[in-house]
Amino acid sequence: MTSMSERVFLAALSVMALGLVSTVHAQGSRPEAASATLFQNVRIFDGKGGSLSAPSNVLVKGNTIERISTSPMSAEQGVAVVAGGGRTLMPGLIDAHWHAMLASMPIAAMRTADIGYLNLLAGEQATRTLHRGFTTVRDAGGPSFGLKRAIDDGTVAWALSR
Repeated sequence: MTSMSERVFLAALSVMALGLVSTVHAQGSRPEAASATLFQNVRIFDGKGGSLSAPSNVLVKGNTIERISTSPMSAEQGVAVVAGGGRTLMPGLIDAHWHAMLASMPIAAMRTADIGYLNLLAGEQATRTLHRGFTTVRDAGGPSFGLKRAIDDGTVAWALSR
């Protein structure tokens, strides 16, 4: 892979990791501070070609893709293993025009809703947006700084509690 495609692909890993983390927690195999992650049995979409790879395994150490292989890879001690189950590993999507506060409620209903309720809906919509594959969003208007802070400090746990 070229350096640029590696960076794009690395962005994908965060989506896949968060999307599959519930599987890891259910299996009880994820160390609290894993320095490496092994994605097993994933089909890779790199954003360049029009098709998915053969079922593959991807080893990530820190923020670097160490190895991609169609052959089985064994996990070393302390490596988090994510069973991909044939799912697609792809670059994270970017939405450059997103509204945290307007994502799920009609404007007419927002006029009478409590601001606390609207903030809770915005957090839920952020999680749903991540589940749809968007790892980066640009809020195009609205009071989103509180939501950003809640995501940054873990109050809105994105996909970790799902």
